[in-house]
Amino acid sequence: MSSATLQDDPSVDSFFNVVETETLALFEHLSFEFLEEFDVFAPAETGRARDHEPPELMRGFLYCYYKDIYGIRPVERELRNTVVWLSCGFDRPPSRDAVDRFLTDLEHVVNTPRRAGRPPRPARLDLLH
Repeated sequence: MSSATLQDDPSVDSFFNVVETETLALFEHLSFEFLEEFDVFAPAETGRARDHEPPELMRGFLYCYYKDIYGIRPVERELRNTVVWLSCGFDRPPSRDAVDRFLTDLEHVVNTPRRAGRPPRPARLDLLH
């Protein structure tokens, strides 16, 4: 099946309409914990834990992108909405610094070349001791 065929399929269109309007409800069924497997999201070498929560912030960014909200400050403002931050899995709204650090760290993951068929390296567990 080609991508052109998929674009014309009513079920695909219906799926994207649901995703666009029901983003927060969809998060109950999606897991972003795989992000913690990347070195950049592991605790810092000094032993200090990262200040951001990768799975929760990924949900927050996806929610904001579906709502056409872009940029550190606009995303941080949107994530102050109680329904949004609770639905994304936060204990409290993330700070602007946490949003900024997460986006910077995510860029490192996206810009790191991977060999085809090779899974991401797990976080360095020796740093946790």
